[in-house]
Amino acid sequence: MIICSCNVLSEREVRSAIAAVQRPRMSGVYASLGCAAKCGRCTQTVKTILDDVRRCSATDRAIAA
Repeated sequence: MIICSCNVLSEREVRSAIAAVQRPRMSGVYASLGCAAKCGRCTQTVKTILDDVRRCSATDRAIAA
């Protein structure tokens, strides 16, 4: 599913970019994909995905401990 029409970014690409960075941040997600947020309509979706990945990572660490 395309979540950023300005940069034509899919959810899969965003999740892969987040997974590739040890401590992902919003600006880092776009930078690792070689672009920047333009109109801003995708930023809330990217933030939601980022929060989801962080939450899952925290849960995984808690289970491992």
